[in-house]
Amino acid sequence: LGRYISKTEAWALSIGCAVGWGAFVMPGTTFLPLAGPVGTALGMLVGAAVMLIIGVNYHFLMNKYPDAGGTLTYSIRAFGYDHGLLSAWFLILVYIAIMWANATAIVLIARNLFGEDFQWGFQYKVAGYDIFMGEVILTLFIIVIFGLICMHSKRLAIIIQTIMALVMVGGVLYCAFMVLVKGGGTELLKPPFSPQERGIPTQVLEIAMLSPWAFVGFESISNSTQGFKFSPKKSLPIMAGALVAGAACYILLAFIASCARPEGVKNWVDYLGRLDSMSGYASIPTFYSVHTAMGKTGIAILGITVTAGIVTGLVGNYIAASRLMYAMCEDGILPEWFGRLNKDGNPSNAVCFLMMLSLFVPFVGRAAIGWIVDVNTIGALIAYAYTSAAAFKLSKEDGKAGVRITGMIGLVLSLLSFYYFMVPNAWINNALSTESYLILIIWSIIGLFFFRLVYSRDTQNRFGKSSAVWLVLLFIIFFTSMLWLREAAQDSAKRVLKDVNYYNTEELSEHNVVLNDKESLEAQQYLEEKMDEISGDMMRNSWIQLVVIFAALVIMLNIYRAMMQRESRIEMQKIKAEESSRAKSAFLSNMSHDIRTPMNAIIGYTTLAKKEKNVPPEIEAYLTKIEASGRHLLTLINDVLDLSRIENGKMELEPESMNIVTAFDEMKELFAAQMGAKSINYKVDCAGVVHKMVICDNNRLERVLLNLISNACKYTPDGGRVSVTLKEEEISGNESLYIISVKDTGIGMSPEFAATVFEEYSRDKSAASIQGTGLGMAITKSIIDLMGGTIEVKSEEGKGSEFIISLKLELSKEPETVPEKAGDESVQSDFSGMRLLLVDDNAVNREIAAMILKEYGFELDTAENGKIALDMVSATAPGYYRAILMDVQMPVMGGYEATRAIRALDNAELASVPVIAMTANAFTEDINEAKEAGMNAHVAKPIDVAQLIQTLKEILK
Repeated sequence: LGRYISKTEAWALSIGCAVGWGAFVMPGTTFLPLAGPVGTALGMLVGAAVMLIIGVNYHFLMNKYPDAGGTLTYSIRAFGYDHGLLSAWFLILVYIAIMWANATAIVLIARNLFGEDFQWGFQYKVAGYDIFMGEVILTLFIIVIFGLICMHSKRLAIIIQTIMALVMVGGVLYCAFMVLVKGGGTELLKPPFSPQERGIPTQVLEIAMLSPWAFVGFESISNSTQGFKFSPKKSLPIMAGALVAGAACYILLAFIASCARPEGVKNWVDYLGRLDSMSGYASIPTFYSVHTAMGKTGIAILGITVTAGIVTGLVGNYIAASRLMYAMCEDGILPEWFGRLNKDGNPSNAVCFLMMLSLFVPFVGRAAIGWIVDVNTIGALIAYAYTSAAAFKLSKEDGKAGVRITGMIGLVLSLLSFYYFMVPNAWINNALSTESYLILIIWSIIGLFFFRLVYSRDTQNRFGKSSAVWLVLLFIIFFTSMLWLREAAQDSAKRVLKDVNYYNTEELSEHNVVLNDKESLEAQQYLEEKMDEISGDMMRNSWIQLVVIFAALVIMLNIYRAMMQRESRIEMQKIKAEESSRAKSAFLSNMSHDIRTPMNAIIGYTTLAKKEKNVPPEIEAYLTKIEASGRHLLTLINDVLDLSRIENGKMELEPESMNIVTAFDEMKELFAAQMGAKSINYKVDCAGVVHKMVICDNNRLERVLLNLISNACKYTPDGGRVSVTLKEEEISGNESLYIISVKDTGIGMSPEFAATVFEEYSRDKSAASIQGTGLGMAITKSIIDLMGGTIEVKSEEGKGSEFIISLKLELSKEPETVPEKAGDESVQSDFSGMRLLLVDDNAVNREIAAMILKEYGFELDTAENGKIALDMVSATAPGYYRAILMDVQMPVMGGYEATRAIRALDNAELASVPVIAMTANAFTEDINEAKEAGMNAHVAKPIDVAQLIQTLKEILK
């Protein structure tokens, strides 16, 4: 926004927003009847002092947060974005309403100065107010011309504001001097107080309570703090100066109004009592008094003074509202468009929006706009309450005890004033119009819709944190609705009673019964008493209704907060569980990699040692046991990792078309030797299968069969029986129900253990001597559950066990296939003359792999990391390396990165060299990631020689 506002200009902005057209009318029509000229002066001084307390709070916050935004910024910093939005929503209405009030006041000036000169063209009425085309054009001209000035030149706007503020204050001082000194002196101020029954302190208090209305806008410079050319520390004297000047204007204008004496009028009390019958200058006491003292010259001077006040109100609030909208944009409340600055560093789009929004105002007239203006005091009090509360809270952090006191006082006074203005006849006969209550309801409801829009656009999760804010807004809506209903009903009741009274009077007249003045007065007083009774009953019932509604809202909010807190706790527990799961997965993944690497060396060297010639029988036996133990340890690792993946929901099925009978035939061949070694009668029966081709995850099904059959072999003594059967029982559409049974005559299980056999780490103490993790059955059940099947166990201790699986599988439309037997790859494969590139950062792994591969005739080059491998491949001719065996986790450049770099080589033949991942990263996602990186296959460590050779054969054929 740039720094362009001097101290004098800031003062002009403050007083210009606070003192406008109303200052020239209200003293004569409202202030004098309430408290008289002296009571008005005392009340205004008290009110200015109260506003200065609010000013102290603004001063503290302007120094703490010297930005655009004012109350919006302070509310956000103290209470959060929801509170900031609520305060700004009502404050923007304040500034816009004051703009509209001053814009439409130009018509009243024209009527008093120029008579009917602008009353031409079309004519119609809105709320009893005459609207003429000429006056509409005049108002539009004022709105547009000053809007364009504020849009295109902030310096010109602030200069105009300063000049007009000085003209306004100077004009008031001059008119007061001429009226009071040359027009009759202080004798014209009598009586000094209102002759009504209320005491002097009450009269003074009534005027003081109007100070939020009288001085609203003095705080508007808080929205322009970013533009100060001076330190914000000087803002308090500036606001104090504006309040003093504003109070002086109100007091002097009240004195001027009280000096008006039309012919036949005794004093200002008599004059105001006849005001409704007056016309022309006499209908506005201020104008009449100046005209009496100075004639037409005085009217011209006063007209210029009032015009200056209107201009300062219009320009000042253009500036205040546009800066507030700029801040709302910065805080994500309004779209970015509103916050764009032009070359002059001016939020021209915001000013343009305000100008366009104001173009309808002349067409609805001043009476309708007056309903909106009445609401601005409520908006200002909400802003003052927020600012004071923010000062109270934030001053504690800075150790400002004095500001803490003014913050509390400001908050209490703002809430009391809110009650005073909102509740009709709470302390005196004050009330918003029925239409004003309705406008406040509509504005509040629009505010809820606006919040919903802001919330939906909130990508930074700043809004929606405080449900209390929106409970307050709901309370305002319900409270205002209650008051609106009461006022509307009371207006209806008055009309009905008036009609009834008129009807009775006419009926009496028709029967020659005429009431004298005393009887008419008594009848009128009686109707007023009944109206007061109705009003009291309605107010009492409305309060009961409000208390009930508010209590229900509080209870609902309490329930809602409890629900939100519970959901928050659940969400936090979920987040912690997910974090724990991720940590566990990362740990297990690292553990898997770190254990598989040395296991590769143990198993690899053991395999190589067993192939050496002339190995003593004892040593060969030791090597066999080492190899078996290594394989068992690898099984333990795989079981733990599989169970962890199942628990974390990371195990996913990979269904494919398969021959289910073939899978069982393979299990028969796989366990034939083991069963034969124990003389176990081992049978696999699939005779009951009609449809052999199904859609199923072959690997998971094999895992289940491996677990069940290996357990049956393990727990069945020599000479026992193990039978595996597969039956197809039900056929429904394209699905069949398959029943798998694995039955043995082993040691069986006790009923207690059979009930927990599918739980993790569950092992029978009677079989403690048999190796196992206690995870096999848990994994088996999890896989079956994942497949949508069931598994149950029937067992009798000492007689054996039977596991029964029910699986409903989709039938495959592919033709039945019978795989060819692969035979012994070590015998059938010869890779002589083929050169491979082996990439691994571990020297032991390179040595083991090299010895294995050279046995099959491969020629071998090695590299320690992906960068070296990439350079070696780039430097060779296509076909030099038939394939690359690539580790994944390596320094300098990992396997995935190296593979992607190879695939990106310019030479298409080099880029297409087969790459096989040979890594200790053995999870399914590791296999998928390898494929995504461009690798052709995956072989897990410890190296399974048969799998490695088969993979190479498939890749190189």
